[in-house]
Amino acid sequence: MNRSQSSKPSVLILGTAEWSQLIATNQHYMTRELALDYQVTFVESLGLRRPEINRRDLARILARLRRVFTRSKPNGESHDDRRPVPVNATVVSPIVIPYHTGLARFVNHALIRFQLRKLLRSEGHKVLWVYTPVTYGLESEFSGAFYHCVDLLGDVPGISKSLIEGEERRLAAAGVQAAASSDAVLSHLSSMGFSNVRRWPNVADVAAIQQSRPQSVARSPRSVVFAGNLTATKVDFELIAAIQRAGWQVHLAGPISEGGGNAAAMVAELQALGVVYHGMLALPELGALYWRCEIGIIPYVVNSYTLGVNPLKTYEYLAAGLPVVSTPIPAVTAQTDDVVVASTTAEFLEALRSLRLSESDEKRRVQVATLNSWTQRGQQGREVVELLGRG
Repeated sequence: MNRSQSSKPSVLILGTAEWSQLIATNQHYMTRELALDYQVTFVESLGLRRPEINRRDLARILARLRRVFTRSKPNGESHDDRRPVPVNATVVSPIVIPYHTGLARFVNHALIRFQLRKLLRSEGHKVLWVYTPVTYGLESEFSGAFYHCVDLLGDVPGISKSLIEGEERRLAAAGVQAAASSDAVLSHLSSMGFSNVRRWPNVADVAAIQQSRPQSVARSPRSVVFAGNLTATKVDFELIAAIQRAGWQVHLAGPISEGGGNAAAMVAELQALGVVYHGMLALPELGALYWRCEIGIIPYVVNSYTLGVNPLKTYEYLAAGLPVVSTPIPAVTAQTDDVVVASTTAEFLEALRSLRLSESDEKRRVQVATLNSWTQRGQQGREVVELLGRG
């Protein structure tokens, strides 16, 4: 693009997560990619999930209040030591009521506009990019709007399905463009009234994983790894236990019950069997763990929520040269010698036994991952902003 930065549209991203959460998701990566060419404001979660009365949610509320008084600046300064804010980006930690109907909706409408007043009053074209359909009508004040739907949010425990679907129908009726991370999500968006939905399967930060590769790769025999949110709504803990009992060394990394629930006891039971839980790892550390293991696993339960999940870890594993074994969620497609889909525990264990590692296999898997990286997806995102920013 050859326009000056000041003549380019600015971008407002409504997220569903905190900027500083250790595991980066689509919204964090897209913020980084769009900020390469545009001024971007990232608004942290508006609180779609009903808060629970527990220490974790109280800590999250207190952390949000602290961030309100230490907002990031658009100079690449750190919003949190764990994730620097990109140059050309600003993070907003909104004060809102975590309910979106009745009087709370009226109050939130005013609060959001007050906190974004400088951007909303600014001149020039503006593009709204959202990961939540709950936008409080902001799309009407922008040159264009885009809904990047990466989950079936209405099926997430604690989130109102009627709220999500009502808001999605409203966005579709307003002509908002959309992208879906899986066929199930695409079908859902079409049923809500969206047309010409782009199919954008989740991709990986291949470059970061490649950078974490040691000079000499030494993989631990019979070692498997799963990285992700350790929650009972997604993860088959019984399958993980069966893998460990079958003589494999299972490595786990990620938050426990991020977004609700409490699977701490389940993780503790796995640790008692010998499973190694590494806690929360930044991507360089996670990449190093991948390079030490032999196989990446996706041990998801199959339910209404995971039917729409497209795990970006598929390509993270491949980027580290790992073959992948997954339970049969629709978004994971079998690929000869690289990705195996297993419907039962017996099939899963047999797949683990049959997979082999070789230098040629590793190179092929890395090449596959490179074709599904944020380099390409970021360019697609910038093209969308360029199109919508014309007004």
